Amino acid sequence: MSASTPGSSRDREGSVWLPPKASGTSPQATTHQAKVLGGGGRSLIVTGMIGVLSGTAALASDLLLRTVPIVIAGVLAAELLVALRIVDRIARVARPITSFSHLPPECGASFMMAFISPQAADAMLVDYHHQHFIGRRELIIAALLNSFPSIVMHWRYLIPVYAPLLGIYGMIYFFLLMAVGFFQTAIVMVAGRMLLPSPGDREHQAAPSRSASSWRIVATVTLAASARTLRRILVIMVPTIVFVAFLIQVGFFDALAAYMEGVSRYFPVPAEGLGVIAAKFGSYIAAASVASALLASGDLSGRDVVITLLVGNLLSSLVMSMRWFGSFYVAIFGPRLGTEIMLISASIRNGIVFLIIFLLAWAW
Repeated sequence: MSASTPGSSRDREGSVWLPPKASGTSPQATTHQAKVLGGGGRSLIVTGMIGVLSGTAALASDLLLRTVPIVIAGVLAAELLVALRIVDRIARVARPITSFSHLPPECGASFMMAFISPQAADAMLVDYHHQHFIGRRELIIAALLNSFPSIVMHWRYLIPVYAPLLGIYGMIYFFLLMAVGFFQTAIVMVAGRMLLPSPGDREHQAAPSRSASSWRIVATVTLAASARTLRRILVIMVPTIVFVAFLIQVGFFDALAAYMEGVSRYFPVPAEGLGVIAAKFGSYIAAASVASALLASGDLSGRDVVITLLVGNLLSSLVMSMRWFGSFYVAIFGPRLGTEIMLISASIRNGIVFLIIFLLAWAW
């Protein structure tokens, strides 16, 4: 600490700096000032903690309100399909995929549900697993396959943004993302065919015979079975989402995103493209807007725009996997299985994106 200047005081009590002592100020008055300022510091800390906790509660409540009803609907739908014994009829559409992957019909029904709601589809898989209709490996393969419908349905959000703002280069980026989804699905299907026994070589436990002669019986059986599964899911889901909301409030994921932005210098991206990557951590619309302006001004070529968007997608997806997808997988499948599914899915997808980035940089 440097020496005090004349007429001022550099006294410090704890972490509170005291104002200059007035001439004639008694030691008792100085002690009183320190106590007042120290109390103010503690008050700020308490206020900050209350703000974080209230923000966590609000965010967690919003996430739970958006997630829990969908999960409940998915479990109820799974049990209702089993109770009415119509799983096979729905799964026929997805039979080419499930049969090649050596998956049972229940997984086909979940796959079709993923086009409507991925959360509900995965909740169906958890329910079938708890009912012993599918095994652990089948659950993992089916959960990985369920990501494909959500990838395909992204056209509703991406094309209206990327096509007008970036033209042909926006469509090239969109089709590359679709190609990533196709490659990822193909890899998972081949893995299922290699790792799972053929349906003809195993004893598949058929759904128990449940009478559909009375809607009252069907409703009773469905609700009773759903309640058992939902208890297992919600006891993990609720605390997981609350913890993730707390991490968001304290800025953990923002710090991680800032670090990931710095990693972008190791990729074949021009300096002008770093703003696009930074914007991608905010939203895909912001990234497309920044890229459009740079493309129009000539600061980025079409090739640079596509590669930069892919790098931004790769880096931001790592953060998103931890922030949202991680909490979703853990909340639905449990800590161990959910983490395993998330890591496998992220590794396959990001590995494909990584290869495409450097192949484009080399060949284009």
